[in-house]
Amino acid sequence: MQEQKLKELYCERRLSMMEVANELNVTHAKVFYWLKKFDITRRSWRDSAYIKQNRQGDPFTIPDRFSSREKDLLAAGLLLYWAEGNKGKDAIRIANLDHRMLKVFLNFLREVCKVDDKRLFLYVRVYKEFSLEEARKYWSDFLNISPQKVSVYSHTDTRSKENKQRSQYGIATLEFHNTKLKRWLDTSTEDLIQKLLENNATPG
Repeated sequence: MQEQKLKELYCERRLSMMEVANELNVTHAKVFYWLKKFDITRRSWRDSAYIKQNRQGDPFTIPDRFSSREKDLLAAGLLLYWAEGNKGKDAIRIANLDHRMLKVFLNFLREVCKVDDKRLFLYVRVYKEFSLEEARKYWSDFLNISPQKVSVYSHTDTRSKENKQRSQYGIATLEFHNTKLKRWLDTSTEDLIQKLLENNATPG
């Protein structure tokens, strides 16, 4: 086995050990031996799972420099995530009745993070007395998301207040699943919060 061939399959094409074994018609144990022989670091379980879920590479791109608008969207997006976002394990998720809030956060994801739109999903919860299709069209049109990516379902939560939560178009939840972007978002949010908390004022 040539070292360069193994690096091409495992490092460049990012095949798993089993996929490399199948490609070369050898055993998994033989691939393990070659990795150790050529001192090629094995991927962690988390990295292997990430690659399996993102075969085409990262579904987002964070630029090195931001335009003036992108800086505004960056600050707005991070603060919205801090205030309204769900802090789950791998999902970037934000929910609200206010379509403007979701629009700003979506602009942040699209323009700052350059996310792959195919990985965006919208879930809308509508009170039973309202039209599901009207809600789907409303959110799809305003957020410029394909209707096929908008899942709408009804609910009968009696805790909803007639004049507040029972919106005709429901409560929308925007989701994007990617662990790497989630870690970047968590770190960037914390950095911004700490920066805003710094007291640089000179005592008078």
